[in-house]
Amino acid sequence: MRVVITGAGSFVAYHLAEKLLKDGHEVLGIDRERSRNIEELQSDKKFTFEETDIAEGGSLSGLCRGADVIYHLAAVSSERLCREEPVVSLEVNLLGTLRMLEAAKDNKSLFVFSSSASVYPASDNPKIEEEADFTDGFYGTSKLLAEKYCRLYQKNFSLDCVILRFCRIYGPRMKRNPVYDMSRGLASGQPVKLYESLSSKYDFIYVLDVVKAFYLAMNKEWKNKTVNISSQTLTALSEVYEIMAGLSNGWQEIEVVNDKKSIDVVSNRRALTLGWKPKYSIKEGLAQTLSYFKEVEITP
Repeated sequence: MRVVITGAGSFVAYHLAEKLLKDGHEVLGIDRERSRNIEELQSDKKFTFEETDIAEGGSLSGLCRGADVIYHLAAVSSERLCREEPVVSLEVNLLGTLRMLEAAKDNKSLFVFSSSASVYPASDNPKIEEEADFTDGFYGTSKLLAEKYCRLYQKNFSLDCVILRFCRIYGPRMKRNPVYDMSRGLASGQPVKLYESLSSKYDFIYVLDVVKAFYLAMNKEWKNKTVNISSQTLTALSEVYEIMAGLSNGWQEIEVVNDKKSIDVVSNRRALTLGWKPKYSIKEGLAQTLSYFKEVEITP
């Protein structure tokens, strides 16, 4: 099978590509810059890389020729960056998605869109797929707009499309979020800086459970569905740090830069009915994550 992955340098894309390559598939990675993750994937002859910016167009349909599946992960995925550069983020998150939808339409490829739980209005209760709506967030707004175009292409051009909405993904090679901040601090023996309250509670999902969802999205039962991928379990950042400190046999000073408290959890009921369920507990996932950061060079 021939597979295309956009945003191939991201940590989620790395794990997805690694699994696909191990299973014997041909993978084309697309990203606007070469990275360490890309260089490591290129050690497998079944992986090819194209350095291009999907927001600028180019011959994307030609690059994706013969693709059975297009996994579209490329995005400006930080709310802060989307707010600071709204034009750039919309070009990537919406226009880039449109251009990849065109490539999928031209090649009759299955289109799997990596969306986010940021499309949901704030709520303390597990959010179901039907509750998505425009919010006051730049990132969530761009993702929901892109989802709308996915469904327009499905309706008007008979393009098979699966939308996966992820909660907070963590794991080896991650570059951002509180788990990264804690992992980096504990692994390097440096103080931990957090940009939100330790009392914040989130729905965390380990990256290999995310890869499993991407795989299952190829099954006919998932065809043209929108599915939340989450643990549907709230874990406080204080508990996350306690687990990680116990795993590392040491504590580091925590500096809370912004004591903003948040709660975010989404329902995974639909995913469970489709045959997906999380395999990794929060402790198992954190152990794997911390182990990775202890093995790589950490720059304070």
